[in-house]
Amino acid sequence: MKDRMISYFTFGNCYYSVELTQDNTNNVFNGIGLKRRKGQVEIMDSFICKEIEEITDHIPKNKPISLVVNNDQIITKKVKSNITENAKLLQQAFPNIKIEEFHYEILKQNSLHFISICRKNFINSLLTELRSKNIYVIDITLGNLGISSIVALMSESQIKTSNAHITKNHDEIMDIQLRHDSSPIVYEFNDVRLDNNQLLNFSAALRLITNTKSLESFFGDTKKKLKVEFGQKLFFSQFLKLGLSFLFLILLINYFIFSHYYNKVNELSETATVLNTAKDRLYDLSEKVTKQEKLFKDIIKGNVSKSSFYTDAIVNSIPLDITLTELNYQPLLKKIKYDKAIALDSNILIISGSSSNSIVVPQWIAQLERMKWINHIEITNFDETKEDTSQFTIKIHIH
Repeated sequence: MKDRMISYFTFGNCYYSVELTQDNTNNVFNGIGLKRRKGQVEIMDSFICKEIEEITDHIPKNKPISLVVNNDQIITKKVKSNITENAKLLQQAFPNIKIEEFHYEILKQNSLHFISICRKNFINSLLTELRSKNIYVIDITLGNLGISSIVALMSESQIKTSNAHITKNHDEIMDIQLRHDSSPIVYEFNDVRLDNNQLLNFSAALRLITNTKSLESFFGDTKKKLKVEFGQKLFFSQFLKLGLSFLFLILLINYFIFSHYYNKVNELSETATVLNTAKDRLYDLSEKVTKQEKLFKDIIKGNVSKSSFYTDAIVNSIPLDITLTELNYQPLLKKIKYDKAIALDSNILIISGSSSNSIVVPQWIAQLERMKWINHIEITNFDETKEDTSQFTIKIHIH
């Protein structure tokens, strides 16, 4: 329950992810927005931006994102080994790097593992630029490894992302080959329809919703700082709103208290003549309200019994070919206005409907006119919409 409350105050029901990738040599930002509704996930928005400033057109203010870094700054290697220790896997994949200069992620599988690395100074520079545009990152994924959270949902053995072709066997990734292919491919799984450019974003945003981790990430204290920074910003924003609301409430209460006592003082200073006049007016108003209330109750009581009788009589006479869309007893002549009498079209019954056989309508009207409580019937509208199909409205005048 606590985690769900924290998630709601952080994300609400909307979750966003942005992938930094490349179109040839130019950076491109793919984005997606997911909405959680009654246990289901819906794709709310997807977009492609060439400039970082354009991202804010698609992501609301104070909404954090998951960032997928997947351009030429990412290096991914495959390691075949039964070793599961992170340091040994990293050493086997990248024996000559200075690990203190890199962030990295590891996807561990049975005996086939993948490691993606990226220089810290590039990540830090990218985060700074995003922050300067009021885009707040709360999670980071490197390369194509994030696809691991949804491969079990996909039936294809060959999966294409924004810049790679991925081979899988059952639920295990077997190979990741970087390939820039502009032709899109659409995937469908779990009632979701996505093109390949949004697979990594969907996976990243889904991890925010489910709070699951299929990767082992090593970003030092970067991720923790991002969450703390956004949490402080969110707290300040909410605190400011609550503070202003509380201040406004205090001022409003103060105004009502002042107005209350000010009016009391004025009332006490009035003369007995004014008080008696007010008393008489109050009595008149009360009497008027009582009469109107009684009239309203009488109208409602009479209308209910009469309308029930008329409705039963009409419903029992309706031919099978006729479908009613409206039955309005004593319709309003004018809109109801304050301090004005309610104007009803007395002894009038408006009926509208449709018929699949135009001949049946006049026959039914003739049948209705034989009823003793009906004075006469006026046809206000009769429109043959299709062959042997008609729309009609009649006005019944009641004795």
